[in-house]
Amino acid sequence: MAFASPHITALAVDATEFPDLARRYRITGVPKTIVNEAVEILGALPQDEFIAEALSAVAEARTEAPDSTSR
Repeated sequence: MAFASPHITALAVDATEFPDLARRYRITGVPKTIVNEAVEILGALPQDEFIAEALSAVAEARTEAPDSTSR
């Protein structure tokens, strides 16, 4: 997905080389995807299910963030 849009970034981390990050994000299996630190996707999912899970993180972040345009 990161190739499809400039608004998406992706980072892969080797948990054995970064044990502090593995503990911080409670990595117990791979693949584990963390979206906006709000949604965790564990395991390999079909593409359509993965996209639905990732989009739920965006929707959740929007509902939790204060509206900066209202005054």
